[in-house]
Amino acid sequence: MPLENFLLTLLLLILLARTLGLLLGKIGIQSLVGEVLGGVILSPILLNLVVPSEVLKMFSQFGIIMLMLLSGLLTDFRAFQEYKFKSLIVGVLGVLVSMALIFGTMYVMGFSWITSLFISVILSNTAVEVCARILMGKSSNKIVNAIVMGASFVDDIVAVFLIGVVGSIALNQTVTLNYMIFISSKVILFIIISLILVPYFMERYNIIDHLIGTGPQREKVLLTFTVLFALLFAIIAQYSGLQGIIGAYIAGLIIGKWGSKVGPLLKRRIAYDDLVDDIEPISHALFTPLFFGYVGLQLGTILTSLKITGFVLLLVTLLSTMAILGKIIGCGGGALLSKVPAREAGYIGVAMGGRGALELVLLSIAYDRGIINGEVFASVIVVTLITVIVTPLLLILYEKKLMASR
Repeated sequence: MPLENFLLTLLLLILLARTLGLLLGKIGIQSLVGEVLGGVILSPILLNLVVPSEVLKMFSQFGIIMLMLLSGLLTDFRAFQEYKFKSLIVGVLGVLVSMALIFGTMYVMGFSWITSLFISVILSNTAVEVCARILMGKSSNKIVNAIVMGASFVDDIVAVFLIGVVGSIALNQTVTLNYMIFISSKVILFIIISLILVPYFMERYNIIDHLIGTGPQREKVLLTFTVLFALLFAIIAQYSGLQGIIGAYIAGLIIGKWGSKVGPLLKRRIAYDDLVDDIEPISHALFTPLFFGYVGLQLGTILTSLKITGFVLLLVTLLSTMAILGKIIGCGGGALLSKVPAREAGYIGVAMGGRGALELVLLSIAYDRGIINGEVFASVIVVTLITVIVTPLLLILYEKKLMASR
């Protein structure tokens, strides 16, 4: 592809995806919906101005790495620590109930057990960024908000483990009990080393603190270190049999955990805030619309040859229902078990319903690797977008009907 054509492709994709994302964001819809829609509009199914290519795919993959790094950085350790027991129960039950409902639905509809398992794992994860956006400015009490964000953190960690195991199994032709034990052990070892041993040694020897320095440009060294650290962990994760995005996410968690600890004169917190201020704008302005726009291109290309049959519509309807019900039952039930009042427990269950970036990242990888076909890929993208749109609407309805009746 000539350079000028590639640059034009980038211009069109980022421009339209970003513009639609901003427009939908202004009316309260998650921006990723508009970004995916931008890619669909440019794809062969509508304007046919841009088609997926290997070069564009590689650029979007770097966008994924940066997106997952930012997601890890923004994961709220403090919210989890304050209500860790309640958050743990809510998060784990939300994942397990969602997985069970979605796996059962797909398996009954005739999909293989590995496809059913993979999709059930993907759709069992609550999007932290969707939760944060939904709760922003809400009048719910601080305890409920803290439990929701803490449970989203637990949700992410459980999802990282399950996705690592299931993804490795899905890519292997012959699956045996010994292989499953081997993969599970490898993933557990990677997470233990990453989240316990590496932070311990970095804290003991003040490795990150030495990078802060002084002066107005102090955060730039930390920025360079953080990006390189994410790339290194992405490489290690790939060699460990996991996805590179999981390594980048965990790298963000490590830096975020460091930043959450109070240091002398708040130097850590200031440096961490500066780091996020450096990464977040360019991620939202360039990397996020590039990646989600590329997902839209893939979706539009698939839809040109995909027949929208009754089976596909049934699949989307059932998966959307199970995805939302799984969180209402699992997270709401977990909150009740944690002795949260019934109305607040229901609020938590509804608020945890949104899926987001991680699901679309994993779907894109699974489709590229041949784990799922175009029909499943398109259906689950639509399900993800439905949960992003429907969850805040359900929460508003819940607030009006139940919370206001006190």
